[in-house]
Amino acid sequence: MLYVIHGEEEFLRSQAIRKLRERLGSPPLSDMNFTQLDGKKVQPEELKEACQTLPFMLPTRMVLVRGLLSKVGKRGKEWSDFLADFLPRLPATTILVLEEEGTIEEEHPLYPLLNELEKNGKAKLLSFERLRGEKLRQWIKERAKEKGVEITQEAAEELAFYVGEELRILDTELDKLALYVDRARPIVPEDVRAVVPYAREASIFSLTDALGRRDAATALEVLRTLLDQGEPILGIIGMLGKHIRLLLLVKLLMAKGYSSREIAQRLGTLPFVVDKAIRQSVNFTVDYLKKAYEGLLELDVALKTGRAEGPLAIELLVTTLTS
Repeated sequence: MLYVIHGEEEFLRSQAIRKLRERLGSPPLSDMNFTQLDGKKVQPEELKEACQTLPFMLPTRMVLVRGLLSKVGKRGKEWSDFLADFLPRLPATTILVLEEEGTIEEEHPLYPLLNELEKNGKAKLLSFERLRGEKLRQWIKERAKEKGVEITQEAAEELAFYVGEELRILDTELDKLALYVDRARPIVPEDVRAVVPYAREASIFSLTDALGRRDAATALEVLRTLLDQGEPILGIIGMLGKHIRLLLLVKLLMAKGYSSREIAQRLGTLPFVVDKAIRQSVNFTVDYLKKAYEGLLELDVALKTGRAEGPLAIELLVTTLTS
């Protein structure tokens, strides 16, 4: 049986592959009947040999190849001819999984063959695209149920807002939230704010938004809320400094022509965080961001050396930055 698992959502692809592996049986026999090949390096005969190897003490074995189909066009006629001939004759004892990071479009040279194999029951094409909006919130609720806990619609919305579309991170945060409520009651928005670190960063976004609007009242309100929640002053300075630095780097890299995805890769930052930073950075000049960052560094040193005291010092800085 052939499975083509493709699409941008890596977490859903990996989940589908995991379920296929579980069908083989339990370790160590399942591990002995599993082969993984690099689609960029594998040769036709190597793939053929792996697929034609008989399973050991199990009815089927699994061969996983990553990135083969996306390279077919670049490998010339040899690979296209080989796959067109071999895939329809795939041994019944082999589960061949071809995983692709992108989506296999209808223009792909092998798409007609894959489509025909699926119609004949010899293949399954599983597409996993990014989840957004209501589909993302619905996934959060269903995933929570799988973990033995309920999550309210409002909490799912907040979790999606703070974390974004990164399902792997959302899955980890749901694990934390399930433990936090001890699976004894539904997860509510207050739980999300208490547990998810991105919730604190969202407050920093709100504070920085207010700085960009030169809105002293809102900036001070957000600052005092963080302090009331028990956030240490040095922690607030650290988070705000980190965020101001991000805005500065994003602004400088955008000026050099880098895309959002390229900036995320260069900075090692989640794409949704960079997207928010790009939208926010338009409210600031490079000079303002440099001044704000230097002010935070000076305040950090002053607090640590006893030359400044507590909330008043950071409130004065916020007032200065919004004047």
